[in-house]
Amino acid sequence: MHRCPRCSFPVYGFAIECAKCHYPLTRDGTLYAPARQSLIGADKAHDIRRKALAALALALLMKVYWGGHGPWPVVADPTLQSLLHWLEPLLFNGGLVAYAVGWILRWF
Repeated sequence: MHRCPRCSFPVYGFAIECAKCHYPLTRDGTLYAPARQSLIGADKAHDIRRKALAALALALLMKVYWGGHGPWPVVADPTLQSLLHWLEPLLFNGGLVAYAVGWILRWF
C-alpha cells in the first residue's frame, strides 16, 4: 500500500485512481488517464452527420434537376411533381436537423 500524492489517502498498488479524491495515479512513471466513456461517440455522430449531408445534397439536386433551374427540360409528370413538393422539404429540413443533432451528439 502507498499513499495518494494529492491527499495522502492510503491506496493499493494496483489502483488507477485515489478512492477519496479521484486523482489519477501513476504506474511506472506514466500517468494513467482512462478515456471518458461516451453514450454516442464521435464515430456514431460522424455517421449521422455524413448521412445528413447526403440528404442535403439529394434535396439540392432535386431542387436543381426537377425544379427547372437549368438548361434541361422540366419534369412535368404530376406524380413526380407531387413527390417533389413533399420530399424536397423533408430531405432538406431533415438533413439540417440531423446534421445539427450529429454535431451536438459528438460531445455525448
